[in-house]
Amino acid sequence: MRSLLEKLIAKQADFHLCGAWGSGEEALAALHALKPDVVVVDLELPGISGEDCIRAISAILPGSAFVVLTVHENAERVFSALQAGANGYLLKGSPSAVIVSGIQAAHRGGSPLSPEIASMVIRAFQQNGEKKPPIPLPSLSPRERQILELLATGMVPKEAASDLNLSYETVRDYLKQIYQKLHVRSRTEAVLRFLEAGER
Repeated sequence: MRSLLEKLIAKQADFHLCGAWGSGEEALAALHALKPDVVVVDLELPGISGEDCIRAISAILPGSAFVVLTVHENAERVFSALQAGANGYLLKGSPSAVIVSGIQAAHRGGSPLSPEIASMVIRAFQQNGEKKPPIPLPSLSPRERQILELLATGMVPKEAASDLNLSYETVRDYLKQIYQKLHVRSRTEAVLRFLEAGER
């Protein structure tokens, strides 16, 4: 699978393959110097798990986006990966075009999800909303809430910036503040936390 993925990425004119590794430990040893825009991670790895790999790499490469590519489609693994900092979650059976567009979307600040995973996330929040009261959010400024509301509709940060007549850099600064307040590592996790609080 890794070999096929390498060939797929190498074929894309607008992609540059930094490298591919068989374990999280090997990736950690190399990625700090390569600083990739997007890291594609399997959850089943020898040694540290994919979730722990994402946590460790995001700590040294906060500007990188993480796309999970795995066979796992159970809710526990999905939410574990998203909470670890994954920006997107794709299944290995996805068509090549979906994987390529998912990597591109993550690079643009989006959160690519396979249709099956997107449906699961929606169902989980609907069920959670019936079973327990929403968890209040920490104090957010009106502008921070505006940005989260737009991101929760599926907008990427650049689109939210345009909608609010702000620069992309300003929205990124707001997002950093939001991440700190919500104690999250990614836009996906921030939106999940926002939805969990019953804000929409």
